[in-house]
Amino acid sequence: MTTELEIGLYIFMLAAFLGYHVISRVPPLLHTPLMSATNAIAGISLVGSVVVAGANYGPFSTLLGFIAVTCSATNVVGGFLITDRMLKMFKTAEDQNAPRRGFEFDPKMLLALPVLVVGLLVVLYVYEEIREDAVHFVREVLPTQALRYFYILSAAFFILGLKGLSSPKYARKGMFGAECGMLMAVVGTLFHHEIVTYQWIIIGFIIGSIVGGAMGLKIPMTAVPQRTALSHSLGALAACLVGVSEYFRHHGALSRVVMTPLGFEVVVGGLTFTGSLMAAAKLQGLLPGHPITYKGQNIFNIGLLALMAGSLIYMIIVPTGGMLFYVMVGLAFVFGFLLVIPIGAADMPVVIALLNSYGGLADAAMGFVLMNKIQIITGSLDGTSGFLLSLLMCKAMNRSALNVLFGAFGKVEKETTDRQAEAKGAVRSISPEEVTVLLDNVRSVVIVPGYGMAVAQAQHGVAELAKLLMKRGINVKYAIHPVAGRMPGHMNVLLAEANVPYDQLYTMEQINPYFAEADIALVVGANDVTNPAAKNNRSSPLYGMPILEVDRAKSIIVLKRSLRPGFSGVDNDLYYDPKCMMLFGDAKESLNKLFAALKS
Repeated sequence: MTTELEIGLYIFMLAAFLGYHVISRVPPLLHTPLMSATNAIAGISLVGSVVVAGANYGPFSTLLGFIAVTCSATNVVGGFLITDRMLKMFKTAEDQNAPRRGFEFDPKMLLALPVLVVGLLVVLYVYEEIREDAVHFVREVLPTQALRYFYILSAAFFILGLKGLSSPKYARKGMFGAECGMLMAVVGTLFHHEIVTYQWIIIGFIIGSIVGGAMGLKIPMTAVPQRTALSHSLGALAACLVGVSEYFRHHGALSRVVMTPLGFEVVVGGLTFTGSLMAAAKLQGLLPGHPITYKGQNIFNIGLLALMAGSLIYMIIVPTGGMLFYVMVGLAFVFGFLLVIPIGAADMPVVIALLNSYGGLADAAMGFVLMNKIQIITGSLDGTSGFLLSLLMCKAMNRSALNVLFGAFGKVEKETTDRQAEAKGAVRSISPEEVTVLLDNVRSVVIVPGYGMAVAQAQHGVAELAKLLMKRGINVKYAIHPVAGRMPGHMNVLLAEANVPYDQLYTMEQINPYFAEADIALVVGANDVTNPAAKNNRSSPLYGMPILEVDRAKSIIVLKRSLRPGFSGVDNDLYYDPKCMMLFGDAKESLNKLFAALKS
């Protein structure tokens, strides 16, 4: 006879297979909204958190459930809001010129979802106090009849929502379906027969909705990577806390079948929590972007990982290990911290994607512990999404995942860099007025944005310059490298925010054949992704990495503050090319000067 565990494994594998085929069809243009959307969907940990917070498992479990509800609600509300903000910006030139007509969806309307859930919670809470018969009906009849169908429908909505991300045209409609799926899953869980009080659920949901709503509506697009990393941390913490609660309330009296996913849940959830916090701190500039290393670091980290794995195996064999369980959780928190600290900012796109995958796996493990099928499905979808994106990012950098995690890439001595720069010769500089002379007789320009553009918040200046050039009859294209910036697809979102039509954005494979025909390649803040050393210098750490071949353009203009290396710490050979001219200064200010010179 088929057991619940076997059914769960079948569901996990089928969801992963389906997720692979759905998510692999999402274009690079929408990779950032994809990660944000899967983050929001991974907030399905709210389902398990609600049960723990509302059931009478004891004060400690209720406290952990309350915190988990708050974290999960923050993920759900904030994730869907910021995803809709991003998707709303993706338009073609035809869409931008078309007159507005009819009803347009406003992301602020999504705040009605948590309001609706809170309203339902209040009604249930009041009804519970007044009518015992009603409570019996809600707890005994509805769960057995309605809950299973709510979960089936919500799973279908989640898959269709991710399917909608295969095209910007249908992406917002798909996300609206995913939001409906989340609402159905949460509402269905409120009828769970083990929930006896809604007080802490209401408070946690209100706090999480306020925090998530503020993050989703107010955070600028330049800060999306750190918000995503913070979202990973909250979702992972919720999964970890629910796992700790389950172990605590059973006093370790669990079968090996349950202890296996529970141990995996708390370990992966714990390391993802602290690892994501460290990633967010690096992205925000609170920690140095370069790798922080010490002697014997990799050996120590591998030893710590082996100790965690040994503890997990022992807990599976002897679930009543007691104190060892909490030591294992503490080691997971420490390991997450040590895992991300030695990783440089150049590898943040891969790290963000991997953490996304870890968070999804922790949610899936929670589903196995609670035997909740919808959590298994969504956790599998989230894990698949992060894993696929991390593989794509590694391929785009010609690096392995092990090298990203343990290679300390980007730690280059300043003296070595200075000596290399001196050996390569002089750099040509140019003024905004001289750039206007060059632009007078050109027919095609390829704009190459990088993270320097995001830091300077110069995307609007880039868009205005492109519009002015197009009015002069110049053909303008944008070249987007897969790992330009700190997150997969981040450059696409920033340019969409500046009203750049997405049909003008070209991937690396699409644009490289055009560089030889381009009169000017205008590089705005991009560094490592344009370095010819990746093609020509076998001794370079970047060798073998696919790059945007801007060195093939007839002329190259680079907008940059200085000659400092990029995230990799490797000096850029492009700057010493005779065809290359450097327009030094803040990208936003340089663009404003260039724009003014062109208009005059």
